[in-house]
Amino acid sequence: MKILLFLNKDLHANLALQLLKEELLQHEVIIFYSNAVGGSKPKPQALTHLEYYEKEWSFTKVAPLVRASKETNSFEFLDEHFSSFPLIQCDNVNSSAFITKIKNLNPDLFISIRFGKIFHNEIIQIPKKGILNLHSGLLPDYRGILGTLHALKDQRKEIGCTLHYIQDKTIDTGAIIKMATLKVNPEKSLFWHVYQLYPLGCQLILEAIHSLKEQDQLPTMAKSDKEGHYFSLPTEANFKQLEAAGFSVFLEKDYLDFFGTWGSPDLLEQIRLGLIEPE
Repeated sequence: MKILLFLNKDLHANLALQLLKEELLQHEVIIFYSNAVGGSKPKPQALTHLEYYEKEWSFTKVAPLVRASKETNSFEFLDEHFSSFPLIQCDNVNSSAFITKIKNLNPDLFISIRFGKIFHNEIIQIPKKGILNLHSGLLPDYRGILGTLHALKDQRKEIGCTLHYIQDKTIDTGAIIKMATLKVNPEKSLFWHVYQLYPLGCQLILEAIHSLKEQDQLPTMAKSDKEGHYFSLPTEANFKQLEAAGFSVFLEKDYLDFFGTWGSPDLLEQIRLGLIEPE
């Protein structure tokens, strides 16, 4: 299949890419990426701190170590050194020029993971097999930005992710294909809970890709009568609620856990020894 993959330039999207890469190498793939999710509103300090580790620190400090690691690393960052698939920055997914370009590619499928732009109707109609979106929240209860934060502050016992179709420009409202859940760990941070969802979600995507090799449409779940909740950019109050529920936003040990799982022992040791220091 010809697959267009729409990602955000952050650590979690890079993890998703690593988990999908073996399958994607069997297809014709182009990656389009965004640099941010949401608008340009001022962000709470806690969110800025979280994004620093998900983006700037990972790309400017850790990525060079990944490339220089003495042991082989398959982990790739979406930067100028990326080599597995064509990589193109996408600033306006709904512009007439971009839509014309995409139509000429004649894609079978779009897959969106943490992509920071909203698809409008004209581009939604292009891929023959539709647009799959992996949302890091259980729908319809946690639509919008950082659903995991809201589930944790609500003291849910489980969090989850949802694979669904994008069918119009409303956010996280398309037909649900499948969901996966994870038990909450009260000793772990928001960062940890977010990245733990991507192995689960990528397994849903892999199952969907395999099915779509033989069919054009995936079965979807019956529509819930619940309207759910939409969450925009988290506020300082939301992060205080998270803290009151007993959760940290970010813990260094959880960051080390990430690279202990998905990086090499050599890389992890360099981070642990403080060869790169957070700013």
